[in-house]
Amino acid sequence: MRKICVIFVDDDINLGNLVCTALETDYGYCVHFQNTMAGINNIIPSINPDIIILDVEIGRENGIEKAKEIIENYPQIPLIFVSSHTKESFITEGISIGANAYLPKPLSIPILASYIKRYTNCSQSKAIIKVASYELNLSSSELIYEKKLLKKLSPFEKNTLELLMNHANKTVSREQLAKKLWGHSLKEQNIASIHNTISKLRDLFKTHNRVKINTIRNIGYILQY
Repeated sequence: MRKICVIFVDDDINLGNLVCTALETDYGYCVHFQNTMAGINNIIPSINPDIIILDVEIGRENGIEKAKEIIENYPQIPLIFVSSHTKESFITEGISIGANAYLPKPLSIPILASYIKRYTNCSQSKAIIKVASYELNLSSSELIYEKKLLKKLSPFEKNTLELLMNHANKTVSREQLAKKLWGHSLKEQNIASIHNTISKLRDLFKTHNRVKINTIRNIGYILQY
């Protein structure tokens, strides 16, 4: 059985080591810990975590601002804030951007583990995105059509289609795709890769005339049905 995978970001290394040891030893979770936000946009798609735990302040970095971007790009991944800031304004801001919970420090490991269990159980039930007769299994990267496997997608194809399906009938910009796929703003060399990935995905939707990926010129793409 696959272990629950947790990303934990906090600039307190001692706390990080303590939390990692407890969650891995006592609860059987797989924990990736880092004490900065460096590379987080690349780490999330490579690890494919079940939940993200984020400090509100990481050095000079604003965890809430970063969380907005994470929640926009990965709406299916639960996110929990941890912080020594317990003022109502911090808590309401964290929850208002879409975080699932806001836990005060000092942390209680059993309470944290309970929240992880609660929200990963919920998120696993959301691991399939449905559009018309298509289903995208986020855990296995399989695209299903009318209960039959169409293709096991590459990471690029899966992440691109996930963003399009989560924003079905809405325009997804190439900038959004670049942040999802590479973790940075759109660069000239990314455009051809995005175009090629979209072309491959379009071929998979030819079995259903109602579902199409259309180009919005100079902006991006829209999955319509």
